[in-house]
Amino acid sequence: MKYSRERAASAEILRLALQKMASHPAAFTPPNYAVWYDYLTGINPALSEAMNNRLSSDTKLDDDTIEKFYAQYVSESGADVQQVLRKDIKQLLSKLAGFTAETDRQALHFGSSLQTYGDALKGSLGTEELDSLINTMADDTDKMRGSMQQLQAQLEASKQQVEKLNQELESARGEAVTDPLTGVLNRRGFEIRTQALFADEIAIAKGLCLLMIDIDHFKKINDTYGHLFGDKVISAVANTLKSKVKGQDAVARLGGEEFAVLLPETNLAGALVVAEHIRQSIESGKIRRVDGNDQIGGITISIGVAAHAKGGGLVELMNRADKALYVSKQSGRNRATVFGQ
Repeated sequence: MKYSRERAASAEILRLALQKMASHPAAFTPPNYAVWYDYLTGINPALSEAMNNRLSSDTKLDDDTIEKFYAQYVSESGADVQQVLRKDIKQLLSKLAGFTAETDRQALHFGSSLQTYGDALKGSLGTEELDSLINTMADDTDKMRGSMQQLQAQLEASKQQVEKLNQELESARGEAVTDPLTGVLNRRGFEIRTQALFADEIAIAKGLCLLMIDIDHFKKINDTYGHLFGDKVISAVANTLKSKVKGQDAVARLGGEEFAVLLPETNLAGALVVAEHIRQSIESGKIRRVDGNDQIGGITISIGVAAHAKGGGLVELMNRADKALYVSKQSGRNRATVFGQ
C-alpha cells in the first residue's frame, strides 16, 4: 500500500480523519488514525469492506474494534518499527494538545477581558481612561493574535511531521512485506496481496491461477558452488519471474528456493503458457560465478499450476498447486504440471 500524497491532500485527510475519529468513542491513538487514514484514502479494500459493514449498522467504533481492525487489516510492519512510530505520534499528539490547551486558556482570558472592557465602556470614561482602555485592548488583541499565529505555525509543523511519519510507515511496511535478497514479495506480502484479491469477487470471477515453483537440486547447487552462488541463483530466478509477469500479477519468495506467482484474470491454459515460458527461460540461462568469469548453466525449476476453485481460499489454492509441483518433481523435474491433469 502506498502512502505518498500531495501536501494539500494529506492535510485534508488529516482533517477528515480527526473529524471522523471524534464521532466515535475510540481513543485518539496512532492505530486509530492509521485505520481511518487507510479507510478514507481507499487504499485498503479489505479494511474498507469491514468498516463499511460496521458503519452501516450505526455501530460506534470503540478501542477494541479499532485494535482488531488495525491488527487484521493495517499492521504490516515489525513490532519494533511500530513501537517507534507509536512513540513519535504520541509525542506529536501530546505537543499539539499542549499548544491547543494553551491557546484555549488564552482565548478564555481574552474573552473575559473583552467582557470587562465592555462593562467599562458602559460607564462614563474620561479621555485618559478611554485611551488607557483602548491601549490595553490593543495589547490583549496582539497577544491573542500572537497565540493564534503560534498555534497555526505548530499545526503546520505537525502536518509536516505527520507526512514524514506516513513516509516512514510506508518504508517500514515495504521492508516488512518484501524479501530483502530478491526484492519480490515475501510470504507476508503475498498473503496481503492475495487477501485483497480474494475480497474482489469480480476479479475472482475473471479467473485466478497460481504457480508454485521450486529450484531443482538447490542443495546440490549450494554444496557445489557455495551459498553466495546459491543466492545469485535465487535472485536470477526472481528476476526472471518478474520479467515474465505483468499488471496485477504478483511474484513472491515463500522461503528458501520456493517461489509463488499469482496470476489474476488467467485461466489454466494461459497459466500453463506462462509457466512454460518461465521454465524455458531459466533452463536456457547462465549465471556467472561470484569468484570468477565462469558461467554456470543447466539450472532448472519445477512448477505446479492450479486454478482457484469456487468457494475455496488461498490455502486450498496453494495446496492444489503444491500437489501439482510434487508431481513435477516425481516425474523428473524441469517441467510444469497442471493440478488434476
